Amino acid sequence: MEMVLQAFSPLRKRPQLLVMAVLNALVMAGVGLVAPILSVYASSFATSTTMAGMIITLFGIGRLVVNLPAGMLAQRFTHRPLLIAGPAILVVGSIGAALAQDFTLLLICRFVQGIGSGIYMTVSAAAMASYAAPEERGRVMALYQGGIFVGAGLGPAIGGSLAHHFGLTAPFWAYAAVCAIALIVACVSVDAPEKDNDEEKAGPDDPGASFGTRELFRDPLFLLICIVTFGVFFTRTASQWLIIPLIAHDRYGLGVDVIGLSLTLLAISNFLTLPITGALVDRYGARRLTIISTLVMAASLMVIAFGNSVAWLWAGMALLGLGGGLNGPATGAYAAGAVPRKLYGPAMGLMRTWGDAGFVLGPVLIGLLGDMASAGPAGGLVANAFLLAVSGLAFAFVRARRR
Repeated sequence: MEMVLQAFSPLRKRPQLLVMAVLNALVMAGVGLVAPILSVYASSFATSTTMAGMIITLFGIGRLVVNLPAGMLAQRFTHRPLLIAGPAILVVGSIGAALAQDFTLLLICRFVQGIGSGIYMTVSAAAMASYAAPEERGRVMALYQGGIFVGAGLGPAIGGSLAHHFGLTAPFWAYAAVCAIALIVACVSVDAPEKDNDEEKAGPDDPGASFGTRELFRDPLFLLICIVTFGVFFTRTASQWLIIPLIAHDRYGLGVDVIGLSLTLLAISNFLTLPITGALVDRYGARRLTIISTLVMAASLMVIAFGNSVAWLWAGMALLGLGGGLNGPATGAYAAGAVPRKLYGPAMGLMRTWGDAGFVLGPVLIGLLGDMASAGPAGGLVANAFLLAVSGLAFAFVRARRR
């Protein structure tokens, strides 16, 4: 109980963190609102299945191309204008998608939504890291993830209900509405974190003012944390959204309702783990928790791949949720601790760029593996587990080369 109370202690000292967590929940609720109807809405334009999939892919590409530039802008300017710009762009993209009369315009609007989402999520991570003292980074990044999980968990159920009662465009109007609320909250409540003097603030985990943006691309440990993030995002789309539902349906004959319930269990496991994760990161170190969580996720995929009963599927999903809940705050806290405070924006942008690359490439590469190598769903999970395990072990054994 004491550890759970400690998880929320940063909120008492910095109410601005609560504002940021609420904003995260609003923005991610919008993403969840449209998730249940994307493929159906795309098919209403009489397009092919492949092109319908582009409505998801282009959103990820929009985030991919803007993450690092957004982080660089956050370094040059304050966070506040970018935290306002992200929801504003999302409002425009959502209204455009709701009013789209042809599929090309819909794809453009989804790309615009990806840009808005990428700007906001990158800069919000940098902003929350800026509010955190070094000894509480784990708990603060757990709050960052908590807002994301709350929004992503609530959105799909509400979006599906809206589409059922008011039509397929209703979730996009709701997306615009929640992002408009986020825009208002950002304009009224978000303060720019003070620009710290890195030499005065330097601590034992601060590489110092001489560590610049170029060093991000040459630091072996930072590169490895990016590869770990690639593997985690890869897992989300390739395994959680594609392969595991196929195994649940084909191997065990589960219906879509039960498959949805298993994914809900995964989200609940993620969320319930967060309060404890933040405290564990602050107590035992972000690097150690990153390694453990990555290996736990790899083990969970092996359990699902080789399980021979539904009980093994449920156990693997719970284990995957535990690993994911441990991983998010740990990687975010490590990235914040690996660079000076002035580079939080570029660091978070680079890490999310790698993550969104995994998000976009995951289903494509696993699909090709299944088609060309005849690996099947289980083989795809094994390949995904191998990616996670190798990245986690490399992160464990490679040493830093910086001064």
